[in-house]
Amino acid sequence: MQKVIVIVGPTASGKTKYAVEKAKSIGGEIINCDSLQVYNDLRILTSFPKEEETFGVKHKLFGYLNYDEKISAVSWARSAASEIKKTFHSGKVPIIVGGTGLYIKTLIEGISPIPEISHENRKTANSLAKTNFQQLQQTLYNLAPELKEIFTSKNHRQLIRAYEIFLETGKSIKYFTSLPKIEFIKNVEFDINLLEPERNELYQRINSRFELMLKSGAIEEIESLLQKMNLKNRMEIFKKYPIFNAIGAKEITLYLDGIYSFEKMKEVSMMNSRHYAKRQITWFKHQL
Repeated sequence: MQKVIVIVGPTASGKTKYAVEKAKSIGGEIINCDSLQVYNDLRILTSFPKEEETFGVKHKLFGYLNYDEKISAVSWARSAASEIKKTFHSGKVPIIVGGTGLYIKTLIEGISPIPEISHENRKTANSLAKTNFQQLQQTLYNLAPELKEIFTSKNHRQLIRAYEIFLETGKSIKYFTSLPKIEFIKNVEFDINLLEPERNELYQRINSRFELMLKSGAIEEIESLLQKMNLKNRMEIFKKYPIFNAIGAKEITLYLDGIYSFEKMKEVSMMNSRHYAKRQITWFKHQL
């Protein structure tokens, strides 16, 4: 059975360097699995691999989307499966590298055939969740009592998702999860490698890397993107464009708007990055 190597870990754990060294030693090609490195507009803030860091190793699915394009775990998994097959065909070893765990899990395990949710139904579900979450929860329990055993009030996001599906289809999420999953690739073995530096070392790396990003032009990069968007409503930008999930993107924007001082921007960005790394580690240990 053909093998796909998967290298995962929190932000700043050294995945790029490790993957390139691995690829050089076994004749591999790297396939990106970072939901922000798929965008071409924030190469500094998303730690885009520099040409001198790749050492001639082919890198795929990096920077192929513009800031205003959307991506999902499903669309990424389809693209990744295609690139895996092409890599095998060329006689190379596919090496998936990134920190977006849901994408990797979707590729490996497949996904239930849940229909796309319309913008209107998503908006309705979120509005009800804000005004009367208890009603949303009870509607779902009336539809499918077994959901009480799966989703409690603590499962806030999962309940909203289940309600979106109900609005879209009139059916319980359990109906779709009981159906055969959509598989993206078959007859391959996934070899998962988790990089987890010691916590203090990881946090030092995170802080140092953000300092380097600022020196390398991260602020100018955000300025350029904001000019391209030409939107005054910052909250609209943050909600509408997933690229602003990049750690530091919102914080630098608030600095440019005079809301954060330079030191405050750095402090919050580094703190958010450390918190994100902690969540990533927990997710990988429990989900993969």
